[in-house]
Amino acid sequence: MALTVYFFGSLPNGVEPYYGGGEIGNQRTVNMLRGFGYKVRVVKKLRCKATTTMFVKLLTYPFRFLVGVSAFLTLLIFGSRKAIVHISGFYGLTIIGEYILVEAAKLLGYSIIYEIRGECVEAYRNTGCFISRFCFARILRISKIIFSQGVESEAFLRSLTNKPIFHYPNYVEEGYLPPVLPQKPQEIVNLVYFGRIEAQKNVKMIVEVASILQRHMDISLTIIGKGHHNYVSEVVSLMEQKLKPGTYSFISGYARIGIRTLLLDKHFLIFPSAREGQSNTITESMSCGVVPISSPQGFSRTVIGNNRMIVDHLTAQSYADRVLEIMADGSFGQLSEIVYERIKSNYTQAVIEPKLREQYERLGGE
Repeated sequence: MALTVYFFGSLPNGVEPYYGGGEIGNQRTVNMLRGFGYKVRVVKKLRCKATTTMFVKLLTYPFRFLVGVSAFLTLLIFGSRKAIVHISGFYGLTIIGEYILVEAAKLLGYSIIYEIRGECVEAYRNTGCFISRFCFARILRISKIIFSQGVESEAFLRSLTNKPIFHYPNYVEEGYLPPVLPQKPQEIVNLVYFGRIEAQKNVKMIVEVASILQRHMDISLTIIGKGHHNYVSEVVSLMEQKLKPGTYSFISGYARIGIRTLLLDKHFLIFPSAREGQSNTITESMSCGVVPISSPQGFSRTVIGNNRMIVDHLTAQSYADRVLEIMADGSFGQLSEIVYERIKSNYTQAVIEPKLREQYERLGGE
């Protein structure tokens, strides 16, 4: 008999573009579980639109919290106890709801997978309040298995639990990886950023990087994503002020499935994020031979696997200098091949899928 899975997490809202790596990763997980032939019942965390102000997000959070938790609790109460409960959590503001669900699932006799998304959890030890830290530690102890995006978190998690920890990174879906390394234009250097358009991603700094580079070479910049309209307007205005006419474009909320087409001719991903987990933006770009120039936040250093592409100083000049160095010494082609092969060997569905299935089959057989 096929396994049944009750899944709780952030997921896309219908036809609206994905908002953040958590939604993308969770949808990939659900799709893969269904591809195994499992029966998957999903309850989505309710979220606001990308353009919603922080005030409205905070004001509506209690309502969204209660609706999501209540719906999943109802599913658990009336569900089959042979099902596996998979809770995808971010352990920050949402930890109380996740704790309630894990405790309820344990009380009702379910086997629980707790998946940790977002940035490295060790920092949470120093920033979370006592109640949050208690809830997080308790979740780890009563879950059957922990899914963790980054190997960097494992030592800290081991200090809190002896339960199995499965390294479950973000990956690119079947068919996304080009069959061969895409060749890049020779006459211009194309920069790209895609993802959430918000201050924590330092998107305005990306424009500054492009502006510095345009003093030295032919540069184009493409920014793709959605965010609050005030910050988006500031980014677009800065592009108009700082960059040469005809050398930049801003694409709002481009369908995720079409991103690969836009990446094939890009040289560098500029990614000075101040807060990160394991970025889908990085893995998807690398799969198209786009060389990431990234901050070391979250798990980026491990995913990229080459310190040449990591910039520790969060300044536009530092990022521009790294691009100039790579173009000047002729190493771009080699780095492009390195990042393409790294994704091919470590971060594709073909690599991750059998490992995920093994975890579920083992848990379902207990």
